Amino acid sequence: MVKMRNVVKWSSFPSLLLCVVFVALNGFITKGFLSWSSMGGFLQAIIPLIILSIGESVVLLGGGIDISVGASVSLINVILATMSQRGTSAEALIGIALICGLAIGALNGLLISIVRISPLLVTFATSYIISGMALTILPTPGGSMPDSLTNFYLSNVLFVIPSAVIFLAIVYAIWLVWHLSPMSTHLYATGNNIFKAFYSGIAVTRIQFMTYLFAGFASSIAALALTSYMGAGDARVGLPLTLNAIAACVIGGISLAGGAGNVSGAVFGSFFLGLVLTIILGLGIPTYYQNFASGLVILIGIFTAVMAGKKGVLKPNR
Repeated sequence: MVKMRNVVKWSSFPSLLLCVVFVALNGFITKGFLSWSSMGGFLQAIIPLIILSIGESVVLLGGGIDISVGASVSLINVILATMSQRGTSAEALIGIALICGLAIGALNGLLISIVRISPLLVTFATSYIISGMALTILPTPGGSMPDSLTNFYLSNVLFVIPSAVIFLAIVYAIWLVWHLSPMSTHLYATGNNIFKAFYSGIAVTRIQFMTYLFAGFASSIAALALTSYMGAGDARVGLPLTLNAIAACVIGGISLAGGAGNVSGAVFGSFFLGLVLTIILGLGIPTYYQNFASGLVILIGIFTAVMAGKKGVLKPNR
């Protein structure tokens, strides 16, 4: 009974419950959705957003915000697509993606943690700069991706598990190492009150820098996954992902004020957003109503998750 109460009070529980409900709804509305192949295809499509949400959640837990993650995905996407078309190997493309993501994260982290500029202003500015660079490199959708990466992403491991899960597992494993270390406590303390954390001897500058570096790393892996899934480049492909990633974090019980919530909640929140889109498409709602319907359901989901998990959101919950 006590364990059950702890689960219900878990900040990620409302988003998990929403996922369960919407999986069931999709099972009724979308024919064959619960089949293994259909679920595998759903995972391949939603994993880039899940990865990006994990990166965003770590920044939010540290008391910051990063609205440049979607633009970062767009820039890395077009770089990969154009360089692949010129014959660059798959291994080199992976290295390029990681370097670009970490460089963007390091730039944001430097300006925010060391120069002490507002996270909102810094990432707002860098998002515009990065978006402009992406459009300059590839004004119209095009390019390609090595067949080896595309085939790998769309294949299965052990015949049943989508290979796309490996991209997610890499990012989550790195977060797990962080979570199991003393730096996890420092992260939540910094997000709760940066001044108290500083006077407690926590290296808040390093913690903040690391959160943005991790977000940049997550953006690079998300871009690799998305480009492998698409097989081409599009300078605007990442733009909707920023707000979706933030919405997934909020739905998952992560406080925008920092220092409260759980990264798992961002994963569940991302699943919920994907399930909403699947339901909208399954209902056959006309294209010009889809954004309105999706936004309405997401708003209801955010309200439900925040209200249901209000107590959990207002205190550190790891």
